[in-house]
Amino acid sequence: MSKNALLAAIICAGRLAAADSPSVTFNKDVLPILQKNCQTCHRPGEVAPMSFLTYKDVRPWAKAMKTAVALRKMPPWFADPQFGHFLNDHSLKVGEIETIAKWADAGAPEGDAKDAPPPLKWPEGWQIAPDVIVDGPTTEVPAHPKNDVIEW
Repeated sequence: MSKNALLAAIICAGRLAAADSPSVTFNKDVLPILQKNCQTCHRPGEVAPMSFLTYKDVRPWAKAMKTAVALRKMPPWFADPQFGHFLNDHSLKVGEIETIAKWADAGAPEGDAKDAPPPLKWPEGWQIAPDVIVDGPTTEVPAHPKNDVIEW
């Protein structure tokens, strides 16, 4: 199935299901998905360009999120599941994609704050350290070094 056909199917399914199902809200339904699959990168100081920690952070991105997850561009995962299960796979399940689509289609409602899971406590600073850090002597580099290379 092409990506466009998949996107169309998810959009249509989301709109049909939205009429029959209880309302999907950020605090109750979307935030747990983001905590599990997105906030590793989508938080201050990490690789993603925007934070997904709070409703205020996420709301402007609702429609773009729907498209990105429907096309499986987000969360990025390039390993092929055909070759087995991989650790640290943040790929969304079909139900999670549908939840985000329903939420965006419904106007991205926040919902009741009491339904929100507690915020995760994220470590700060560098999480992936090198095997070894080697210290060496300080080397002075002049502003205009002598060029001993002869160019022909």
